[in-house]
Amino acid sequence: MGNLGIQSRRTARFWCMGAAALLPFATLLALASGDAIRTPAHVYTATARFDPDAWECGQERFPQGAAARLVAEAESRDLAPDFYASADPEVSFDGQRVLFAGKLRRQDPWQIWEAPATGGTPRRIAAWPEDAIRPLYLPDGQIVYTRKTAQGYQLEMLSLAGGQPLRITYAPGNHLTCDVLHDGRVLFETSSELYTVYPDGSGVEAYRCDHGVSRHAARQVASGDIVFTTGKGFARFTSARSTQVDMEAVRGDFAGPLAEITPENWLVSFRPNARAPYAIYSLNPADGALAETTDPPGVQPMLLAARPVPLRFPSGLHDWAGANLLCLNAYTSKTNITEGAIGSVRLYSQSAGGQTALLGETPVESDGSFFLHVPTEQPLRMELRDRSGRLIEAERGWFWMRRGEQRVCVGCHAGPERAPENAVPKVLLRTDVPVPMTGGTP
Repeated sequence: MGNLGIQSRRTARFWCMGAAALLPFATLLALASGDAIRTPAHVYTATARFDPDAWECGQERFPQGAAARLVAEAESRDLAPDFYASADPEVSFDGQRVLFAGKLRRQDPWQIWEAPATGGTPRRIAAWPEDAIRPLYLPDGQIVYTRKTAQGYQLEMLSLAGGQPLRITYAPGNHLTCDVLHDGRVLFETSSELYTVYPDGSGVEAYRCDHGVSRHAARQVASGDIVFTTGKGFARFTSARSTQVDMEAVRGDFAGPLAEITPENWLVSFRPNARAPYAIYSLNPADGALAETTDPPGVQPMLLAARPVPLRFPSGLHDWAGANLLCLNAYTSKTNITEGAIGSVRLYSQSAGGQTALLGETPVESDGSFFLHVPTEQPLRMELRDRSGRLIEAERGWFWMRRGEQRVCVGCHAGPERAPENAVPKVLLRTDVPVPMTGGTP
C-alpha cells in the first residue's frame, strides 16, 4: 500500500560543504593538473548558471540563458542557433534526432522541439500556454515530458505527430521526467524521491520503498542500475539491494543526469565549489577520478549515438468507470504491524483546493486482504485503523489510478521488490465484487 504514495513535501538539498573537501586524492590530482580529454560525440546544455531545484517553486532553472549544444570531433554548434534559449536535449533511439525544450523568443514559454542531429531547422512538437520541459522519447513515435499546470508540474504523453496529450500523473505537487527505463516505464522525480509509472499513467509506485531524503536527476545505465544525485554526490539502485547504495568514491557538487560512455567512464556535470559554474567532466565512478572536457560550462550531457529501444508497453486499461484495487495482505509491510491488529482501511482523496476528503471505510479480512473500487485521475491515499478506530499506519503521500485500471498490491508499504505469497486472499474467497469507495462517510 505505502509504496504507491507520492511524496509532495519539498526537501532541500544541502551543498554547504566545499566539494573539494569531499574529493578523493586521485580526483584532486586530475583537477589540479587541468587535464582536458576528448569525449565521444554528445549533446548537452551550455549554460553559465544552473539552479537544479528552481523548477520546484516555479522558477527558471537557467536564469542566465542556455543553449542545447552538439559536440563532435569535427564540430561544435548550437542545435537551435536562432532561439533565445534551448535546453534538456534528448537523443532519439537511432541517434539521428534530438528533442529539446526551447524558447524561440524571450517571452515565450518553454516548448518542445525536435531537430535533426545533422543540422537543420527545428520542428515544434508541443506548444502550450504553460512551460513544457524535459522531453523524453518513448517507443512507437511517442514522447513524454513535464508540463506546468495549476496543480504543479505534471507528466504528459504525446505523439511526435502532435495531437492531444495524455496526462499520466495526478498527485498534488511537482513531478519531473528523468528517464525511460529499459522495461518501458517512465522514471520521474518529485521534490525528494524517485517513482515509476507506465506510459498510460497506470502502475505508479516508488522505485524503492526506503524513501531517501534527496534523490534527483536519475538515469538508468547499461547494467540496469539507476544512478542519481543526492546531497553527497551520486548513489545507485541495484537489483541486488532493496535500498540505495551510496557511491563513496564519487563525492562532490554534481548536477545530474549523467551519460555513460562505458561502465568505467561517465560524462557528468560537476563544479568544484558553489561559486563556479557546472562543467562537463569525465568521471571514473570506481575511484572518483575527474577530468574536465573541452566543452564550455554546462549540464545534462547525453551521448549522440544509437541506443536500445525500451520495451513497448501494451496498456491493460479498460473503458470502465473507476478502477479496482486488491490488497493481498496489509500485514506484509516494512513496518511492524501486529498480526490481527488491523480492523479497517480508509480511503481519502484531495480536492483541487487541497482539502482532504474521506471517500469511505471498509473492514479488512483477518489475512490482511481487501478489495476496493476507487475513483480515477485524482489523488488517493489510504490508512489502516484498528478495531477501535485508532490509526495504525497511513500513507504520507498520494497515488492515483487510471480509468479501468486493475491493480494488485502486495501489502502495506511492502516495497516494489516484494513478491506475494502463493495464496488466495480471503476477501476473494468471500466475494469477487469490490467495495465501492467513491464518496460518503464511514
